[in-house]
Amino acid sequence: MPVRALRRTLVALGALSVAVAPALPAAAAVPSPRSSEWWFSPWNVEQKVWPTTQGQGVTVAVLDSGVNGTMPEIAGALLPGGDTSGRGTDGRTDFDKTGHGTSMSVLIAGQGGGRTRLVGIAPRAKILPVDVTGGDITTDRLAEPLAAGIRFAVDHDARVINISLAAPTTSGCPSEVMSAIAYAVAHDVVLVAGAGNTGDADNSVEFPAMCPGVLAVGATDVSSRPWKRTQAQDYVSVAAPGVDMPTTGKNPSYYYPHSDGTSNSTALVAGAAALVRAANPTMPAREVVHRLIGTAMDVGAPGDDPQTGYGIVRVDRAVDTGYAVSSGSPNPPYQRFDQWQHPGGEASSPASSGSPPQKHSHILAEVLSLLSIVVALAFVGAAWYARRSGSSGPASPRDSTTADRATRRPGD
Repeated sequence: MPVRALRRTLVALGALSVAVAPALPAAAAVPSPRSSEWWFSPWNVEQKVWPTTQGQGVTVAVLDSGVNGTMPEIAGALLPGGDTSGRGTDGRTDFDKTGHGTSMSVLIAGQGGGRTRLVGIAPRAKILPVDVTGGDITTDRLAEPLAAGIRFAVDHDARVINISLAAPTTSGCPSEVMSAIAYAVAHDVVLVAGAGNTGDADNSVEFPAMCPGVLAVGATDVSSRPWKRTQAQDYVSVAAPGVDMPTTGKNPSYYYPHSDGTSNSTALVAGAAALVRAANPTMPAREVVHRLIGTAMDVGAPGDDPQTGYGIVRVDRAVDTGYAVSSGSPNPPYQRFDQWQHPGGEASSPASSGSPPQKHSHILAEVLSLLSIVVALAFVGAAWYARRSGSSGPASPRDSTTADRATRRPGD
């Protein structure tokens, strides 16, 4: 194609991309968070995140006790949902005595207004409420409705599933829950769950956080320290603010100015996942989780810790793909899922789509090795010829090594 014609084509494509790009509502249209919503400031949400993404176009399923659809703080973001607890609702009734599902939804996509005026970190996201508890969270009743709720959320176009619930298990992830998680992973849905709140007591292993394919979240306080009750388990991948947080309840008479728990942390990380997905609509769920882990702020001892995983999520950096994440850096939820799906097999790359490793890679290595020998011989021959002809040898190649941006740690 002639250069001039190519230039015209590129200009036309650029104009088309501008024409079809969705216009993001001005950040000023979203109510500012209250000063007590302290996590907004360290995450630079208003300054660096909301001008790019507010969760628009992403549905977050909240698998919980239902959500009160009349609360002004969340009514504008609420979709008709479902009920797998046997109550027969569309999810827009909160059966918890204090309104757990409602408060989690407000942390994710709160609209301001109402008595609390609380704002979620992804206020343009939509909430799909799914009652999986009927207000009664017990170990022997959670697995089946939770599994059904995950499938319902996937079938109703949720791109992120928030599970601010945890129940102890001594026999691993319940089979019906694991099957539902596999269904969600196959449909490119991010699953986020709370690590548990008994870290200072029995510190039990909790599902669904311990299940492969689920991003398990611990809780930290305003000083970036682990909450004393957050679970200390090897399945924890990240942490997020969860202490001394204002939350709403099931109706205007409930307001909790100092709420604690990994439930809160989970809701914020689910909101963060929605923000990343809205900013990068074609990014696979596996890579969304990889970014949330890879851009986290390491706390405590260097590396993976049982209470905070790989660190506290930094929403502003996860959203900004200018902060590169090494393709080989850890992605425990999916690495464990791959191992569950293919026991004894070779694990896929942490950031890969889960496809099996390319066959015959050893042949490629041999070809490259042979090619390097040929190049070396060519240089030797050229040098010999130069000496014979009296000309100077070939110039030494300049050092082209550059800093590997993909492996740098985000600065503080």
